[in-house]
Amino acid sequence: QCGKFLEEVQQIAKEKGEKCPTKV
Repeated sequence: QCGKFLEEVQQIAKEKGEKCPTKV
């Protein structure tokens, strides 16, 4: 799901340019 995980990955996702990455 996209919620708490997104918050933590928000920084990494922003750099990669992803919205909801499922890979750790």
